[in-house]
Amino acid sequence: MDLPTQIGLDSDAPLAAGEVGKVGLAVDTCDDLHRALETIPLDEMRLATVGNCNSPWILAMFHALAESKGHDPKDMHFQIQNDPIKEYTGRGTYIFSPSVAIDISSDVTEYICKKLPKWAPQYNCTTTMRWGGASASQEVGFGIANSLCYIDAALAKGVDPVDFVPRMHLHMSSDNDLFEEVAKFRAVRRLWAKIAGEHLKTDDPRILALRTTVFTAGDKLTAQEPLNNITRTTMHVLAALLGGADNIVVPAYDEALALPTYESARIATLIKNILHDECYVGQTADPMGGSYFVESLTTQIEEKANECYRQVKDMGGAAAAIENGFYLKEMSDGMYRQFTEVESGERTLIGVNKHIRETETPIDIFKGDPEAEQRQIDRLKESRTNRDQKRTAAALAEVRRVAEAKNMGNRENIVPSFLEAVRARATVGEIFDELREVFGEYQAPNVV
Repeated sequence: MDLPTQIGLDSDAPLAAGEVGKVGLAVDTCDDLHRALETIPLDEMRLATVGNCNSPWILAMFHALAESKGHDPKDMHFQIQNDPIKEYTGRGTYIFSPSVAIDISSDVTEYICKKLPKWAPQYNCTTTMRWGGASASQEVGFGIANSLCYIDAALAKGVDPVDFVPRMHLHMSSDNDLFEEVAKFRAVRRLWAKIAGEHLKTDDPRILALRTTVFTAGDKLTAQEPLNNITRTTMHVLAALLGGADNIVVPAYDEALALPTYESARIATLIKNILHDECYVGQTADPMGGSYFVESLTTQIEEKANECYRQVKDMGGAAAAIENGFYLKEMSDGMYRQFTEVESGERTLIGVNKHIRETETPIDIFKGDPEAEQRQIDRLKESRTNRDQKRTAAALAEVRRVAEAKNMGNRENIVPSFLEAVRARATVGEIFDELREVFGEYQAPNVV
């Protein structure tokens, strides 16, 4: 989804100007999603999308899409990120306060766990924390703290941990230091088993066996000599495979320049296929186990990560670490160190501070259609005109009622009201404007 959609703005909102469709799909109503996926057989594919502070709307949109195509949503295989903490710690695309966002996120988890057995309710994303300056140990420790925050919120609503935790993923980065990354993936599984077992008072292997997915380090891909990024992403994928990641997504070599072209996206996809299918990497469990260096590094990362987790736990958990600025301060300090190391040459970046070419061969990059924004706005206006206005107004009033009840301490799940609003063709901006008026908008702390 594009940025306006992610933060609950319609395409004709003043703040959306210039951003419509720029980094993803503009989706104002269910009509837009239906148009985009018209030829996709929903019952034959596994779909996934980012949906964090707007996660109940994402759930409702895909639920309604399945209904409109004659499919039972329970039979769909769908993955939703549903990780608002990511937005406060990595991207800044938040809407509400952390406590409100986590509560709404747990509504999505509750609804999926109780009604949609083939959906994955949460991908807890530490990728952007790592890209924002967190170390490997911090990525592990903070990621576990965030995961337990979500688990506690879901348990408070009556979700059985066996219905939730085995379907939850920790979505991590894979960075430049090959052996550190291999050790990190090994360490996070060991530490998770210990902390989750202690926190949830269980030895159930379904809960203790952490599932990890990876989006390799897009922040380490350079605008200079972008074809070198193919080598970088290959090493990132290698580390993830050797470390035992369950699923890997690879950004294209032109990541620092634009959205991928078809060719750059295909090359990125084939990197993991070549390593796995041709080179047989990842077809043996824990192939680095037993190496003195890797075992020692795994233990070091586990110990440091445990310290990071305890820091967050002692201050009251992930929400407190956001609101008091702890996460942002730790990440900002780490990012500053990385930048100064690159500037001084202490940290090598080929093509940036070493082996620099005076002239570069230009590459083809994706260029968006300058008329696309206006076409989307025109479709939005048409949708507003042609819907059943009374039904839409009633659905939006119900969204507000549930939000106000939540503000008074009621635990009513907000997802059903979103489902009706989407079916009534309310726009994403209209739905979230109702919530903004009830919950207000969050202002992040200043971190120096």
